[in-house]
Amino acid sequence: MQRPKLRSVDLFAGAGGLSLGLSQSGFTTQVAVEQDKWAAETFSANFPDASVICDDIEHISEEQIKALCAGASDLIAGGPPCQGFSHSNIVNRDPKDPRNSLFLQFLRWVDIIRPKFFLIENVVGLLSAKTAEGRYVIDVMQDAISDISYVADWRILQASDFGVPQSRQRLFIVGASSSTRLRKFEWPKPMPVRAPTLWEAISDLSEMGGQYLTSASSDYQRRMRDNSLDSRPTAHEPMRHTSRIIERFREIGYGQSEATVPLHLQPVRRGGEGLGSAFSQNSRRQHPDRPCSTIVASSHSNFIHPYYHRNFTVRELMRIQSFPDSFEVRGKRAVLSKRLSIKKGLFDDVYLDQRMQIGNAVPPLLAAALGESISQALISTVEISSAA
Repeated sequence: MQRPKLRSVDLFAGAGGLSLGLSQSGFTTQVAVEQDKWAAETFSANFPDASVICDDIEHISEEQIKALCAGASDLIAGGPPCQGFSHSNIVNRDPKDPRNSLFLQFLRWVDIIRPKFFLIENVVGLLSAKTAEGRYVIDVMQDAISDISYVADWRILQASDFGVPQSRQRLFIVGASSSTRLRKFEWPKPMPVRAPTLWEAISDLSEMGGQYLTSASSDYQRRMRDNSLDSRPTAHEPMRHTSRIIERFREIGYGQSEATVPLHLQPVRRGGEGLGSAFSQNSRRQHPDRPCSTIVASSHSNFIHPYYHRNFTVRELMRIQSFPDSFEVRGKRAVLSKRLSIKKGLFDDVYLDQRMQIGNAVPPLLAAALGESISQALISTVEISSAA
């Protein structure tokens, strides 16, 4: 039987990691919605045939949704913003945080379009998050899913189990328009071989940027470079660290961070007056012979290279996330926080910079494994329908 053409919609699309992985498993993204300007530009650059809507999802009416998604869609996928559920935000977690209810906007699209499947990505912390009334958010989500006559299942997946050179756990919720379809879905099984190590992922990228340092020396590198026609990878410009920061980095061994360096090398306060705070999660030297630690939005400063005395470049972060070298990223490489940008009047910099776009993304290889499982479930359902 010929493999059917599968169509998808990507909500809270970000840079496009989820859509990229889904495309590798047979899906074509029809429509993407992303509020951030720079992330939407990145998505458009890599998916020129998709209709990319750069707007707040709450501003898009039912009539607009129906017009954008004319014809049946097989899958709606997306990662509703999850800061309110984030593990790093446990102390200050606000159950009333409006970002905690954006999944209802996702379900609004599901209810209007009625796809065969939907896929939601979120942080593991969502499973412990509660509403102001003390109910687990996952239970509220299950009720909301039932209210629109869908059924769902969830599972925590580890990215390194699917060929990503990174230890990264994420929660995925798969929903279907009928229990028959959901029963046909099987969660992807971990690969039988170990994940690539960090060094196997990035060793061909040079210290100071520019052309590739070597030819591809691992299967993973060959896969990442497959469609790249340029000998000079993009987004591989190292940060210019001060001599003091470089000296600090020299003192940091594998598994250590800036919190372990001598006092005179620890960070200073903004403005240079007195010592600031040294955090154990900042400037962590990564082990070359293991998968990298979890890449997050702030990973430009979280980690330092296993051998070079600098932070990772954006391209190195992309390799660790399993973005191929042909993938383009738009916007500025790094900017101040949104709060500081507004305070300083830098209103053109209030968007997600390149490192944040990549840190927020679903690793494409993990998305591809999920897409393949959903694809197989759709094919099985079609075969059953045809035979009946």
